[in-house]
Amino acid sequence: MRSATLTGTPLIAGSVMSIEPAAAVRRATSAENGWFAAGALLIAAGVATAVSVLRQWSLCSGNASAEACVALRGTMNMLPIQADTVALRVAWSAPLAALGLTLATIAWIAFLILTPLGHRSQLFGAVVAIPLVIMTGAGWFGVWSVERWVAHGGTWIIIGTISELVGLAFLAYAALSREAVNRVIMQRLVVLLFGVTAFGTMHQSAEFILLGLANQSAVGVPRFLGLGTATTLVLTGAGVILMTLWARKNPERAHDVSLLG
Repeated sequence: MRSATLTGTPLIAGSVMSIEPAAAVRRATSAENGWFAAGALLIAAGVATAVSVLRQWSLCSGNASAEACVALRGTMNMLPIQADTVALRVAWSAPLAALGLTLATIAWIAFLILTPLGHRSQLFGAVVAIPLVIMTGAGWFGVWSVERWVAHGGTWIIIGTISELVGLAFLAYAALSREAVNRVIMQRLVVLLFGVTAFGTMHQSAEFILLGLANQSAVGVPRFLGLGTATTLVLTGAGVILMTLWARKNPERAHDVSLLG
């Protein structure tokens, strides 16, 4: 009796080795690469965002009552985190914020390209990418044309909200469709999308509220607004990578296959 191998070389009859088809191995490797790439890009996005935020808020270092700091707290904007006027922008802070947003968007696109999802899931994932790409364009638009970017602030808020809602719809589809993923993959999808949409309006609003609770007497935008976004990006990126490594060391069990348990 002859058994197939990855290389086509027969095994000795009676061997207990379990050899997966080459196509299945390639799909599994590609899927892992997709998760690793997305996680690494989210971490890079978080680092870029953190540097941007710290540079921008350096205007308040030493003297929070300084005129520049007071003006910044009255004009700091979200999506991404940038000052509303050129005069208040610290060198490289706005481009780095836009870079962080870009890397987060690329993380989702890289995941879609490298991960072998079902055809309909791929299409739905592409729909999720649309508002993310628009947000990325808006970020760079804000770097080069500040006044026009500020004038369209309401539009960016709406698009940021749409990006999060479409992401939630994708998770619902992944859980309920015929192409449903298993429980382990679903958990990673939740973490990944939470990071990818970190620049969304609901994320930013939640950070605004939480930072505001720490200093309720403060006027204007809470100091260091944006560090929460950076932290979210880094933690979700690291989480995706660690969960993928854990899944490699701990193969799926029977009760992990179905989301319904």
